[in-house]
Amino acid sequence: PKLSLHLKIDVEGSEWDVLEWLVANPDEWDKIRTLDMEIHFGFGSAAVLEKYKDLTIREQLEREVKIMESLLSRFYCTGSTLEVYRQGWSPEDNCGMEPCGEPPIYLANGFSVTAFAVSYVHKELVD
Repeated sequence: PKLSLHLKIDVEGSEWDVLEWLVANPDEWDKIRTLDMEIHFGFGSAAVLEKYKDLTIREQLEREVKIMESLLSRFYCTGSTLEVYRQGWSPEDNCGMEPCGEPPIYLANGFSVTAFAVSYVHKELVD
């Protein structure tokens, strides 16, 4: 039934295929009243669909951002929690040895937003 599910996703980088499928199937995502998930940008899950295995990191991140933006057409973001995995990363301090380990996304002060938790509520419950 419509707005009958609470969905929690924590699948270590495999969330993108599920979220993309939900975005493409509005009748299915309209069943979701609340959504809590952990997001991994640029994680490169081994479970990714074959058609996405050869994407560059830029293409992968663009796909992931597009999916996140698509969620906003039906959901309001109610909160997020950045997780401190790589706080203070900088090329001067972290790239003197191989591999460099540069996170795919980080803020100007070096705070990585590679992984974070985020929550949503369906707009029909609020409007």
